[in-house]
Amino acid sequence: MAKQFGNSLDNMRELGKLVVLKIGPGNFQQGFSVTLQIGGETQRPTVELVGALPTAPDLPLLYQQWQTAYRQLQVPHRLESEPNMVTNVSWVGDCQEMADALCDLMNHWLTQADFQAIHNKLLEQLSPSDNIRMVVQTEDPLLKRLPWHQWVLLQRYPRLELALSAPVYEQVEAPHTRSKTVRILAILGEATGLDLATDRSLLQNLPGVDLHFLPAPDRAVLNQYLWQPQGWDILFFAGHSNSTGSNGQISLNAQESLTIPELKYALSKAVQRGLAIAIFNSCDGLGLAQDLADLHIPQILVMREPVPDRVAHEFLKGFLESFSRDTSLYLSVREARERLQGLENEFPCATWLPILCQNLAQQPPTWQSLQGQVPSPNLGAPWMAGALATAVTAATLAMRLLGGLQSLELAAYDRFLRWWPLWETPDHRIVVIENTATDLKQQGLDKTSDASITDETLLKLLQKLETFAPRVIGVDIYHAHPIADDLPELKQRLESASNVVSLCKHPSMSAETGGIGPPPNATLPHESLGFSDLLEDRDSRARRILLAMEPLPGSVCTAHKSFAAIVAAQYLAPGALDNSQNPWLEHVFWPEEHEQFQLQQVKVPRLTPSSGGYRLPAEAFGGYQQLLRYRHLPDLEHIAQSYSLGQVLQADFNGQDLRDRIVLIGTTALEFGGGDIEERDFWKTPYTTSERPEDMIPGVFIQAHIISQLVSAVDDDRPFLSTWNDGVEIAWIMLWAFAGAGLAWYLVKNRFWLMFLTLEVSLFLMCWSLLAVPAIWVPYVPAAIVFTGSVVAVSRYRSYQ
Repeated sequence: MAKQFGNSLDNMRELGKLVVLKIGPGNFQQGFSVTLQIGGETQRPTVELVGALPTAPDLPLLYQQWQTAYRQLQVPHRLESEPNMVTNVSWVGDCQEMADALCDLMNHWLTQADFQAIHNKLLEQLSPSDNIRMVVQTEDPLLKRLPWHQWVLLQRYPRLELALSAPVYEQVEAPHTRSKTVRILAILGEATGLDLATDRSLLQNLPGVDLHFLPAPDRAVLNQYLWQPQGWDILFFAGHSNSTGSNGQISLNAQESLTIPELKYALSKAVQRGLAIAIFNSCDGLGLAQDLADLHIPQILVMREPVPDRVAHEFLKGFLESFSRDTSLYLSVREARERLQGLENEFPCATWLPILCQNLAQQPPTWQSLQGQVPSPNLGAPWMAGALATAVTAATLAMRLLGGLQSLELAAYDRFLRWWPLWETPDHRIVVIENTATDLKQQGLDKTSDASITDETLLKLLQKLETFAPRVIGVDIYHAHPIADDLPELKQRLESASNVVSLCKHPSMSAETGGIGPPPNATLPHESLGFSDLLEDRDSRARRILLAMEPLPGSVCTAHKSFAAIVAAQYLAPGALDNSQNPWLEHVFWPEEHEQFQLQQVKVPRLTPSSGGYRLPAEAFGGYQQLLRYRHLPDLEHIAQSYSLGQVLQADFNGQDLRDRIVLIGTTALEFGGGDIEERDFWKTPYTTSERPEDMIPGVFIQAHIISQLVSAVDDDRPFLSTWNDGVEIAWIMLWAFAGAGLAWYLVKNRFWLMFLTLEVSLFLMCWSLLAVPAIWVPYVPAAIVFTGSVVAVSRYRSYQ
């Protein structure tokens, strides 16, 4: 499995950038025209820029001086004997000194103003993490010999290798190999003074090859093998060779040498039958490369200068080891070339010798493709990307389980609610009567009072409202003191009026004392008394509602159901709460695990301590809870038509707006404390964006939103806010983790940021719209974290490979 992963990994790295530097006609005395093209491996160039290389009259002379110094090194090499070959010894230090001078002059030449635009464009378009094939396309012999890999700019890119290409090239259609092995024809030429046995041994150690050796063949035998109908994948030559001008020559045996044009027809047929790579592990091979390029051989690997035996062996060993692991052809050449640096104390400039010559119309093959396995970025998803995505998901889910993401998820939830368009209207079924600061003063109450409405005022208000025939009257004002003995009518109305709902308050979940009860001297039936408890999160915002709960033993508040639930039920079916045969408001199986709260035919989904973004401790969670779905209005206080208490009590008040409606009575005076009773009846909501007290919402309007939510669910089919179960949420989060890993693993660099931003925006829009239309709270924060985290993790992993 590890080998398979490694193969897939290197295949994916092929999906990089192709940089072509086209150097036009010219010379070092007049300069050269240059065209730069940059694009994806399988795409047309996306960048093209025209520039120039300035004059450099000293560069040819300095190269010749280095070449002379190099060829005067007294080391055995694979160059054919030259009659005028210089034999005096040139010290290694002298050769290295000339090499340094040549590199300095070449880099100075490549930083001149005429070439600066191309230099800057390369810096702009290329990243050190990119896989880059750079091809210098020229027909100038000296430009081909320059040590381009010593260009300082290219040292920034650890995954770049440079090749040469002829200005003229042509694609050759060859059939896909049907063999499961790599077919290699290995020619071992004239071997006087050479160790070709090592070349032979290195080839024999390759896995999955069909290897045929031709030791010292004559021309007829070689021609016959090249014509074999099954074809060859790799042509290999080791022995003596040299180049004269633009032509090359190889020594087949002690008596016979030949040039590439003398095998023109046989080699052309071999290319048509699938020959993909020609490797000439011999000296001075640029002339051979020129002749082979004329035959449109896809990839040619040669040595620029005479190559010592030991250097030839080390390069061949490194290249074959890397390439047979299915590392890309270019990176295999780079890796093997750089390994030669360890020999440069004995063989200076050894890393300058190997050069790849590319037919630009052909894609470089891989070891797998030569075996008939055509690699594809979409086949065999690498398990490491999946493993990294899984690790990021596990870490995020663990953090979420421990509550580390709750504040972020609630903040995102609030923002989604605030950003949704204002498309809802006030609820015409509800009217709010506000007990304002002016009303309180007229009643003679102030901040020190232990009540927020007098019994006389409440009785007058109930009497006045009765004349307008509202369907339900909800008194959202605590009445903890006994009813005055001289007001028996108020006591009678609160106890017997079927459409008047009063409230009480349970003690806090963690306390067994406290709470606020109904009037001590009144006995209110269960269908006329609900608890008013609202829930707030750690940031003091009211996002949840409490529909039912079991009263604590000895509590002054004995209500099982909430004030809002009872008001809603009374509106939907007046008097039904008192009919045990037709329970319109039902809370069954209490306190079993599978309890269900139901309002008429509508079942209310229960919020659990781990629903959505919540991770609530058991001690902070109790009762039957649900998310509060506010009506999205310009001002939450516009949920309903409202009047002040003083307006309603005026003699000329026209109460037709109250007929058959839900009327809520509540205190809205922010500056009124009401002792300990009312001081917390102003609330922050998801729509609250400041800490100013005046931006808080009076409790009576929160109750109006809850009642509207319950009534709308029955009458208007307006859904309750719900969440996915844990399994679906985990699957959703993992989906985005793998999307991020896939994006970082497969995508071509020049489209990466576009796709990254597109997916991020898509995730946001999906979570935003799902919260509004089907009313599902979909995890956004953990999905965004794992998506981004997987992108970063996989990208970092690939950059180090």
